[in-house]
Amino acid sequence: MDVIIVVHTEFGFVHAREVIPDKNATEGVSKGVPNLIKVADRHGAKVTFAVMPEVVGAFPRDINHEVGLHIHPGWEEFWQSGFTFHVGDKYLREHCHQSSTSTVLRGYPYKEQLDMIQTGSDCITESLGVRPTTFVAGKWSIDNNTVRALISAGVERDCSAPAHSRPCHYDWSKLPRICMPYRPSEHDYQEKGDLPLLIVPISQMFHAGNVNPEVVPQVGLSWLKACFTEYYSQRMPLFHICLHSPCMTDPYFLSVMDEFLGFIAQHRNINFRFASEVHEYAPVNPSTRVVPYLLGLNRNILGLGWKAAFKKIFWLC
Repeated sequence: MDVIIVVHTEFGFVHAREVIPDKNATEGVSKGVPNLIKVADRHGAKVTFAVMPEVVGAFPRDINHEVGLHIHPGWEEFWQSGFTFHVGDKYLREHCHQSSTSTVLRGYPYKEQLDMIQTGSDCITESLGVRPTTFVAGKWSIDNNTVRALISAGVERDCSAPAHSRPCHYDWSKLPRICMPYRPSEHDYQEKGDLPLLIVPISQMFHAGNVNPEVVPQVGLSWLKACFTEYYSQRMPLFHICLHSPCMTDPYFLSVMDEFLGFIAQHRNINFRFASEVHEYAPVNPSTRVVPYLLGLNRNILGLGWKAAFKKIFWLC
């Protein structure tokens, strides 16, 4: 099994075990990135940092891990846990024409999406010395125009897909919950085709939710381990973990990530990879296996309640 870790690299801090994406909290990058690298190096893991253009000044140089591109378009104010913050990218807002303040990339026309992707790629190339070939959309939101723009900009892999889910700001509902990398169709990014872009879906727990250390306060670490066991027991060729860099400034989440990677690394035939090393795999026919989850039931889920726990997970997405 190949295992990848893709990090949305952005400013922010942790409050009451929740990530608050505050633009003034630069330690979400300057401290979060090196902290995660230390944990990953301990277990021989590789990390792909999808970097927002506005944070390149705080991003550590000369790291032995991969750099990709992360785009939050627009500029909107949000409220969470008593904090007010803005979502968007100051650099892109200043250097690109954006016909909207929407933070959902799929709401922009093709030319504007292409401009943001090319401008962001150029910023990372000039500042960090590497041309990103892996992409993650803010709020996981892409459409057919995004696929066209990524291909035009020379991006090879998209890691924006929380499979089998459809809240208001993105749609990946056509993908099965356990979904391996595929090349999309020209007419529908959720259907298989032959375009020169590889979509790499995020691994999903039963019955929903990204494999992300940030959800552990809601579902418990045993639930993430159960998801890995479900994939591993069926010999799934890929397991995809996602997270936001600010969570790696917090000792609790660092401990969670350390234990989770240690659990994964103790299994046989595990290969930690960069996202750029992921490829298409031989066809597989996975099924839902509930036994690992029954064994992984914990007080987080039992105390909060199933529906409430997963409602909070989708907010984190």
